[in-house]
Amino acid sequence: MESNAIEEHLKQVEEAMEEVKHKEKEMEGWLSYISLSTAIIAILTALVGLYESQITSKTILTKNEAVLYQSQASDQWNFYQAKSVKSHIYAVNAELFPEKAEEFKKKVAVYKKEQEEIKAEAERIEALKEARNAASDHYYHIHHILSFAITFLQISIALASISALTRNKKFWLGSLVLSAIGVAIAGYCLVS
Repeated sequence: MESNAIEEHLKQVEEAMEEVKHKEKEMEGWLSYISLSTAIIAILTALVGLYESQITSKTILTKNEAVLYQSQASDQWNFYQAKSVKSHIYAVNAELFPEKAEEFKKKVAVYKKEQEEIKAEAERIEALKEARNAASDHYYHIHHILSFAITFLQISIALASISALTRNKKFWLGSLVLSAIGVAIAGYCLVS
């Protein structure tokens, strides 16, 4: 009778060991999924980080272009003011010296025409400056949104690691959800 109890006990131990082996195989397969998904998320994080760096560079470059255009527009406005002063001097001279008034009025007309051309150029350059400022602001906005995408992706990688260490699938599912949010945010930035 004791022999039957031992055999029964051994049978239960063997069944338990088989169940443990089966669970280990399941766990190994699941850990492979965690590893693969973490690698994919890491690649996506690197790509989004690269894109974010490019957007940051565009932000800086377009802002620098706007500053350059502002400087050029200021130069044009200074030139405009110089022509205005000269025109005014000739207009005053035309009143002070009536015998040369015709000659002075011709010079006033030349300076007025030059002022119109200079003003048009200054306004054109200012429009370019405004366009570059708007582009820079847009890139800056995208940069901030991409920062959130990268943050979601990085937290996702951390959750996947926690999932592998604790053998808790909920952390892995949370990782997948956060990575999907990060990818969606990055996708939004790509199309805007």
